[in-house]
Amino acid sequence: MASASQGSRRVTAVVLVGLGALLLVTALLLPLYAVPKLKKTPLDLEITTVSEGTASILNSARFLGGDPDAVETDVPVRAQRHVTVEEPSGEDLVTLQAGFTLSRTDEQGARGLLNATIDRVTLDRVTSMPVDEPPASLQVTREGPPMELPRDGLQYKFPFDVQQQSYPYFDLTARQTVDIDFVEETTINGLDVYHFRHEIEPVDLFRATRETSNRLGLPRSAWGLAEEGSDDADEVVFMNRYYTNIRDIFVEPVTGTIVDGQEQLRQYFGTRPDDQALTVLSYDAELNDATVENRVADATANKDLVQLKTGPLPLPWLLGGAGLIVLIGGIVLGARSVRDEERTEDGTEDDMGDDMEQQDDEDWNEPRQS
Repeated sequence: MASASQGSRRVTAVVLVGLGALLLVTALLLPLYAVPKLKKTPLDLEITTVSEGTASILNSARFLGGDPDAVETDVPVRAQRHVTVEEPSGEDLVTLQAGFTLSRTDEQGARGLLNATIDRVTLDRVTSMPVDEPPASLQVTREGPPMELPRDGLQYKFPFDVQQQSYPYFDLTARQTVDIDFVEETTINGLDVYHFRHEIEPVDLFRATRETSNRLGLPRSAWGLAEEGSDDADEVVFMNRYYTNIRDIFVEPVTGTIVDGQEQLRQYFGTRPDDQALTVLSYDAELNDATVENRVADATANKDLVQLKTGPLPLPWLLGGAGLIVLIGGIVLGARSVRDEERTEDGTEDDMGDDMEQQDDEDWNEPRQS
C-alpha cells in the first residue's frame, strides 16, 4: 500500500511540474506572439460619433437677394460621422469608409443639411497610415462619382503605442496634411489620454479643390464694398473661400483610439487670407457626452485586450504566478516523495537484518545432533 501511494505522489509531482512549466512558458510567450496579433485595427470596426455646437451660417438666397443680414447666428448644428470597414481588408490592411453629415437641427430633412461626404481610405492596420493602393477617394455630391484623393496622414485612428510627439494629420476639407502636436497628458472619465492640437492656417479652398463653388464673382455693391449707384458699384470682384480650423483630439495611447475631440472651424469669402469679407460657416463643436462615454468604454475594452488584462493584473502575470506556484508545489511534492521512499527502503533493510540475526541465534541455540 505504501509503495502504491508513493508512486501516485510521484506521478502527481511530475504532472504539477509539467503544468507549472507550461504555464510559465505560456506567460513568457503571450507578450511575444499574442500581443502583436492583437495590435491591429479590428476588421469589425464600426464607429458613430456625434458633435454638437452652435454656428454662424450664410443664407445664400438672402445674400444674393441683397439682404445685408444674410448671416444667421446662434444656429444649432450637429455633425455625425459613421465609420465602417469595407473591402479590401485583410491581414495587414483595412479599408475604412466614413459617411459625414453636417446639419442644422432647427430645420428638418434636406433643408437642414449643410454638407455631406463619403470618404474612403485604406490603412495599415498597425500604423494607421494610409497606403497608396488602393487609392483613397472622396465623394462630395450624391450624384457625382467619388474622386481619387491621395493622402499621407492620420485621420480616424492613431497608431498603437502613441508617443508624446507630433504626428501627420490629414484634413479632409483643406485636402492637406498638417502636423498635430502633443499638448499634455490628461484623463477623461478616468481613462488616461493624450491631448493633441493643431491649428490650420487659412487655406484657399478654390486652389485646394478647384471647385467653382469656392470662387464667387459679384459686383462690389453686392459684396458691400461700394454704395449702390457709385461709379464702381457694378465692378465685379472675385473672392475665394478660405478655411481655418483649430482641432483638439484626445487619444488613448495604448490603442490609438480617439475618445474625444472638438473643432473651431471657420469658412469665409475674401480677396486674400486675412480678408474675412463674408462668413460662410463658422462653428465651435465638440463630441457630445454619449459619444465620449461610448468611445471611452470601447478604448478601455481594447486596451485591456491588448494588454491581456482579465482583471486587475495582466494575464501573463496571472499565468506566471500560477505557474510558479504549481511548479514549486510539484517540486516539493516530488522531493517529499523521494525522501519517503528512501525512508521506506531503509526501514525494510533493517527489518531484514533483524530477522537474519534472530534466525542465526535460533540456529546457534538449537541442540546439535550427533
